[in-house]
Amino acid sequence: MAALRRFCYRWHAIPSSRSIASSSLDFLKIRHDATYVNLIQAPAAFDKSSAVVYPNFITHEEGKSFIKEASKRMKRRKFEEGHWDAVIVRYREVELLIDDDVPNDAPKDSNDTPPFVNAIRRTRQYLAAKHLPTGVSDSIKWIPCHAIDLSADGRLDAHVDSVKFSGDIVAGISLLSDAIMRLKPCSDEWKIKIDDGKTTSPNQLKDSGHVDLYLPKQSLYVLSGMSRFSYTHELLPCGSSFDFIDADDSQIVRETINVERGRRLSIIFRDELRSKGTTN
Repeated sequence: MAALRRFCYRWHAIPSSRSIASSSLDFLKIRHDATYVNLIQAPAAFDKSSAVVYPNFITHEEGKSFIKEASKRMKRRKFEEGHWDAVIVRYREVELLIDDDVPNDAPKDSNDTPPFVNAIRRTRQYLAAKHLPTGVSDSIKWIPCHAIDLSADGRLDAHVDSVKFSGDIVAGISLLSDAIMRLKPCSDEWKIKIDDGKTTSPNQLKDSGHVDLYLPKQSLYVLSGMSRFSYTHELLPCGSSFDFIDADDSQIVRETINVERGRRLSIIFRDELRSKGTTN
């Protein structure tokens, strides 16, 4: 098992006060698919509401727009052999800054808005409505999205995203290829070190179970609560298998698939850490 580290970026945060210009909020009715989260090996105390997957959360057109924009912004960047914290290998990364991320009260021209921008706005609105505490919508600030381009031979090892800068959720849109994400409980030592904002590499709890998430292209995964703070997450290697469980019985396997992960682009959403006691 590779050493566990923290992702720790010094982002600037932006307010989420702008709403999506849309005649319909039907997308808020979207529901996650429980069969994309395998709980057979989950610890008994695992909170299944803390890790969810929404298949086909964005459209094919929006996916192409994300890929085009990320590729343009990464055009001169080479794949890096490793991040400073040793979590990720063979990757490129860029910030997907949009107009909403720039403090400016001037109205934005909605004409010819690229599909990826609309997808970012809609995703933020959905996350705020469905996965963040009620009563904090006016105080939510979003860290600008990061696009992470992981090569076919790249690796994302077990880690917990920094709690020093980012807040209650970690979410991601998957593009280019399908993948399997694995969650594992982390030790109390690891959680304490995270709270202290320090980098450390303790072992995970042995024989404590795991939870697998199937992340197909154009899906959105969301980690919150227990899965955000008390579990590490990682990507399984190419050729790993995923068991779809029965919708009515989480101990029955309905179908097994092999996931041949190739190059993968992920669009990462994080809210800024709020001060304790902030509700509005």
